[in-house]
Amino acid sequence: MKRFLTFLRIGGILLCCMGLVFFLLPVLRGGFGLGAVFGECVCLLGLALLLFFGRFSRQGGWKKGIARLVVSFYCMGLLWASYLSALLFSAALSTPPENLPVVVLGARVYGEEQMSVSLANRVEKAWEYLEENPEAPCIVTGGQGSDEPCPEAATQKNVLESRGIDRERIFVEDRSRNTRENLLFAKEIAEEQNLGDQVVLVTQGFHMYRATQLAKAAGFTPYGLVAATDPLLFPEYYGRELLSLTKWQVERLVLA
Repeated sequence: MKRFLTFLRIGGILLCCMGLVFFLLPVLRGGFGLGAVFGECVCLLGLALLLFFGRFSRQGGWKKGIARLVVSFYCMGLLWASYLSALLFSAALSTPPENLPVVVLGARVYGEEQMSVSLANRVEKAWEYLEENPEAPCIVTGGQGSDEPCPEAATQKNVLESRGIDRERIFVEDRSRNTRENLLFAKEIAEEQNLGDQVVLVTQGFHMYRATQLAKAAGFTPYGLVAATDPLLFPEYYGRELLSLTKWQVERLVLA
């Protein structure tokens, strides 16, 4: 039994070290945001517990009690993250029907035809669907942030038009400030234009579960269409989405 526990401890230490490297990958793209910081903190805490839990537990008294409490909370956090991860990855497996209205969720832009990598990948995926389904309209979403030169939806529209999509197929939602508003305001457009409730929702896989849940809350019947994610930036997005999902679930419980 002691040998088995030692094996588990060594395995856990290796996993934590791999996690530290994993969440450092965004640095290679010049980014190290909240998601990566969160991931690094989780891995460092796990490493500290694996290395020093035995020392504290042997001392007995209040130190042993605190050590066990921290380990318990940490394990519950890992179970919660595993549950959320299962939701994230399962939501990214859907295949949308043909000729449904497309809703492209907004992301950062730098100019009238300059987009972040995430948004460029979303627009690319939307363009592919629109080319293959010539009867499908498209709602591009996203307002103008304080650090953006123009609305996100306007940039998407310009790029789609430049790639041959008829402007009459494109509807612009340029008031929203977040994903929830993207979908609420897109629903208003869908109702005004009699586009129906079924839509193809375009975003990255890590974002798809929360996006589809918000789309359902807005009144849509969504089908996910997954856009590509930069592998080096995935750790940042993944960590951030775990935090966003947790915040969203807490808000649902509080407001229920």
